Amino acid sequence: MSLAVNPQFIDKIKKLGAFDINACYSCGNCTAICPLSEGENSFPRKMIRYTLLGLDRKILSSPELWLCYYCGECSDSCPREADPGGLMMALRRFAIRNYSLGKIADLFYRGAGSVFLWIFLTLVAALGVYFFREPHPVFDKVKPLSFISLDFLHIAGLALGGFIFFFALVNILIMARSITRGKKPSGPWLKPLWETLWNEVFLQKRFGECEDKRRRLPHLGLFWGFSLLFIATILAFGQDFHFFPLWAKIPARILGLAGGVFLLYGSGYFLLKRFSRQDAYSKYSHHSDWIFLLLLLLIGFTGLLMDLFHLLSMPWATYITFAVHLILVFDLLITAPFSKFAHSLYRPIALWLSEVYKK
Repeated sequence: MSLAVNPQFIDKIKKLGAFDINACYSCGNCTAICPLSEGENSFPRKMIRYTLLGLDRKILSSPELWLCYYCGECSDSCPREADPGGLMMALRRFAIRNYSLGKIADLFYRGAGSVFLWIFLTLVAALGVYFFREPHPVFDKVKPLSFISLDFLHIAGLALGGFIFFFALVNILIMARSITRGKKPSGPWLKPLWETLWNEVFLQKRFGECEDKRRRLPHLGLFWGFSLLFIATILAFGQDFHFFPLWAKIPARILGLAGGVFLLYGSGYFLLKRFSRQDAYSKYSHHSDWIFLLLLLLIGFTGLLMDLFHLLSMPWATYITFAVHLILVFDLLITAPFSKFAHSLYRPIALWLSEVYKK
């Protein structure tokens, strides 16, 4: 691997949120205090040194990027107020940009330009809903599929799913290649994979090792909220094609409601923390963090609101909320392989690879 120095690297990272990293004088306090930094996986001091030296390739090949949960303990205890936790977040944004095919993710991290891109995508989705809506929806009762046809939803869903799967897979392979290049597996892969899925994805146990354990539940809320909504969508999709019996709509509705509540809880918690700026991890927020959380909050809110209007037999309100919900879901999913959403894929895979490719 090339150890070429990139003299402009630190300027790039500062634009992504590493504001005070030059203040670091390498005391190592951040690594010593971090409960997740152990053995070969040492951070954030190692990442700070790589950043100051401009070793961007070394950073992209380091699984340590994804082992940090940004609890803020290192930033709180830094004697120079260099905000090492903020650096770890900035480096993850840098990695997301560089792991993406053709560096498409760059488009979502370019300040005002990226905001215009989000607006453009929203307009595309809104126009799609407008032009492909049914011309004569039912108004004597609530029937959402009389407003947006089932065929359109299926075709659009399959196209969007194919797009996401392709780019997510390619991006993950780019990341895996970066982390494993020049290394050989040192043990079995199946057991670490299952342990990673169970402990770090489904239960997120590493959060329990941080001093501030309050963030674990809302973070689980984000994961399980989105997961339950995804499962509910699959059940509804399968029932439409007669893969599942008619009663599958009942668990789909229950899972959808639970997922919406969890999503509101998790996204609402982290948005309030960012507004208050009382904790180290919430003092500085990149615009990509705000957009991601706002999309999750609005998706959960519009989904529950649509169900409420449906229950109250309010056709127009249901259809309009349904349209807004679809636009928000499109915005979230079309950008998933390139935005903050991607870290939900990179983190467990990095954790797994760090076990399989131990030195």
